[in-house]
Formats: sequence, structure tokens, C-alpha cells
Amino acid sequence: MKMKRLIYIICVLMYVPLSMAAEDRPVAFMKAQYKEWHKIKNTEKDTSDVSENKYVLQIGRGVSYYYDPQTYYVDSLENDPTGKAIRDQAMHDALNEFMNSGADAFAIMRDKGLMAESRYKNQKDFRSNIITVWNTNGGDVYQYETDMNDLNWEICDSTKIILDYDCNLATADYHGRKWKAWFAPEVAIQEGPWQLCGLPGLIFEAETEDGEYGFEITGIQKCNESFKPILIDSDNLFNTPRKSFLKMKDYARRNRSSRIRAMTGGKVKVDADYKGSDDFLETDYHE
Repeated sequence: MKMKRLIYIICVLMYVPLSMAAEDRPVAFMKAQYKEWHKIKNTEKDTSDVSENKYVLQIGRGVSYYYDPQTYYVDSLENDPTGKAIRDQAMHDALNEFMNSGADAFAIMRDKGLMAESRYKNQKDFRSNIITVWNTNGGDVYQYETDMNDLNWEICDSTKIILDYDCNLATADYHGRKWKAWFAPEVAIQEGPWQLCGLPGLIFEAETEDGEYGFEITGIQKCNESFKPILIDSDNLFNTPRKSFLKMKDYARRNRSSRIRAMTGGKVKVDADYKGSDDFLETDYHE
């Protein structure tokens, strides 16, 4: 068990990002903060937990950038000698504590503010109606595109107030899930969290019909700041179709045990396959 966790910790913490962003990045005139929640069910133990991630949406003219600020901070340390030295030392100390006492190395790194969270990020380009997505599987980074026209909203009569804004309800079927979203016409921007967009107002909240995933806005501000650089390990970047990436990621999480055996030449045998019944945000890769 300890060896299994050690292998996984090393794979996560040794990710080395490089910036692929151009020097002249778009300028955001508004940004919003979101909380993503995900209900995780363990069918083997009959338990349920809620996982949360924080994201920032930078909104420019005709383009936006959606990313996890904690992951961006950790990755940016790799481009700063002082920051990299601090993170490397913290990782060394955490692994030593894990080997000596079994302490949770992930918790140690999180307490120090040096643990990356979600590596999902995207850029929406409203001029081409294309969303470019970057995500990881194992130690590799994958890039794929999806069409904004896949989202077709139906606006409903229901309303509610969120952060003192009057919001309207809309529903849509998107990549295998049914969504309901609350948008604010007063903030006349066709934007929202994750890949959700295209309504006559910023999306403040969204939730899947089955209640497995949801997004909640936690703040919104006007600003005048450059987009954050897209930090990517360019040596391990692969282009792939969206559904192919999701199939690959699903296969990897459900076959972790065989991957660990292959990595160790069969010397380490563990039961590490994913035991949850939940699925990804997009489920149409099963088709």
C-alpha cells in the first residue's frame, strides 16, 4: 500500500510545466471566480463524498481563459528558481515524512500551499466558436477542441437572485448530460464556467440534472489585466479528439493496478482501480 501511494505521489509532484503563451496575451476586462463541486460515490464502500475545486474565468473581448488558480501558482514556481527550490525542498520533506511515518504527503503539501489541484483549463474563442481544452492523463498533457455550437439552450420562466443579481433559468443537453443554468442578463456577457456559454448573460450557477456536478459563482469583478500564461509541458503535449481523450482517461483510472504492475515490472501488485460509480462531466464518449 505504501509503495502504491509513493509511486502516485511522485508522478503527481514531478510534473514540470513550461509556458507556451505568447508575450502579447489578451487583456481581461472582467473576471469571475467559481467553485466546482462533484459528488463522488464509492460503490464498493457505499459512501459518498463531495470534491470541490476553485477556478477563475478571465473574460476579454471575444475570448476567455478558465483555469485553476492554485494549480497555476504551483506550476509557475517551476519558472522561478527561488520558488522551484522551495517546492523541491517541501516535496523532499513530505516524501521523507511519508516514508518514515506514513504521514499523508498530499496533506503536507496542501498545508504548505504547494499542491496542484485541477489541471483542466480552457480558452474560448467566440470569433471561431471553438473551445480549446488542455487536460492531463498520467504525466502527459492533451489538447483538443470542441464546438460552442454543441450547446443549444432553452430559456425558461423561472428566476432567482444570486449575489444580488436577478438570474433566469435555462436548460440544455450537452455532451451526454442535461444541464440547468442560471444566468444574469444584467451582466451581458455570453460566458460561464467550464465549457458552458452562449446565454444572453453571464452564467452564475449550473448543475447537472442528476446532481452529480455543479458550478457556483463566488465573486465577480471588473479588471484590466493580462490573461495568465497557459503553462504547459510542451515536451509531453499531444493533440487528440475529445472523445478519444475521455475514453483514454476513463480506461486509465479503471486500470491503475495493471499500470502500476507494468511500471514496476510486476514487482508491485496492488488493488488501485477506481471504485466510484460517477462519471466525467462529459459522458457521450461511451457512445
